[in-house]
Amino acid sequence: MGFNRGIRGTYAVFYVALFQAFGWSRGVTATALSISVLVEGISMPVAGSLVDRWGSRKTLVLGGLLLAVGLGFSGTVSSLWQLYLWVGVVTALGLGLMGMVPHVAIIARQFTRRRGLAMGLAWAGGGLGIAALLPVAQFLIDIWGWRLAYVGMGVMAFLFVVLPSGVLMPRDRPAPKKTAEQSAAEAGEWTVWEALTSTMFWLLFVSRVVASMGNQVITNHQVAHAIDIGYSPIFAAAVLGLMGVFSIFGRVLFGYLTDVLSHQWVYTLVQAVSSAGILALVAADSTEYPMLLYLYAACYGLGQGSRALVLSAISADVFLGRNFGAIYGYFTMSIGFGGAVGIWLGGYLHDVYGNYTVPFMIAFGNFMVSILMVWGIRFLKGTREQVFQ
Repeated sequence: MGFNRGIRGTYAVFYVALFQAFGWSRGVTATALSISVLVEGISMPVAGSLVDRWGSRKTLVLGGLLLAVGLGFSGTVSSLWQLYLWVGVVTALGLGLMGMVPHVAIIARQFTRRRGLAMGLAWAGGGLGIAALLPVAQFLIDIWGWRLAYVGMGVMAFLFVVLPSGVLMPRDRPAPKKTAEQSAAEAGEWTVWEALTSTMFWLLFVSRVVASMGNQVITNHQVAHAIDIGYSPIFAAAVLGLMGVFSIFGRVLFGYLTDVLSHQWVYTLVQAVSSAGILALVAADSTEYPMLLYLYAACYGLGQGSRALVLSAISADVFLGRNFGAIYGYFTMSIGFGGAVGIWLGGYLHDVYGNYTVPFMIAFGNFMVSILMVWGIRFLKGTREQVFQ
């Protein structure tokens, strides 16, 4: 999880290096990541099906291999179509197969109590990856150039994903023994088709689409914004990498809270803290008040990753069963659809307005809409669709 989210976060620093090296507009450069997020989202149902058939270990190894190859060849890019192929397609397929789908499947099937806390602890790896890999990527770009930095990231993917998953991870264990109540509930276990045609599924799906759109506007243009207002690239990467440190604590905290509070209140709190960070980032329009950048890193960092955590906890509570991998894979396609639009929109609106104020405020609005969608779930009727008590 750490390497997956960390690599996704490093595009914010490679993005600046690429448009500076080739003179491409920010919109067309950001399109590579839009394609990447879309492909990653589309690959997640495939990842879910592979988890249900092969198990998580083999799925993680395959994803790690694709990621290593994609990152290595990203260092050979000399035209837009090559950027779109290696960053937008191959690397994205790797991220999709070794991302949250197999991890959520492992945790959801192994933990029946304290599932939220277990997810929070695992998701903390994502925060650690962001904190570590953003400054590392910028450092490698500064000393080696962006081409060798990409190759270095590919080598790291093999060392930190493929080898540990293949050698150290045990075979998938059978699910824990079910209680009498769980066995009785399994008589009404969800099929993939039933899930895809349920109101619950689509409310969760749309909530995640708009939240992902807003999140990708912020995370993939934050470094460019900090550089635009006068900060050095290494300082911007280091301060914004601090966001990953705060997200470690946020993911554990909000994971714990999903076990003791209603999910809609936890999700509201996550988005409120994140939105405060967005407002601090918008207010940071020069180097006069660096504290605003630190405030952004703290507030947005606390919520970063926890949106997915809370929505994943909800989906596991509702859809857990023999088909959960495939159902969750379809659910996480929402990240691709929303994220692809958000990444492109951030670059396009910067090209139109000359700054990031408008796209960042659109992200703020998206978070408010996603809160309303999650609260809307509370009014659903029917035994299968009643998650919030």
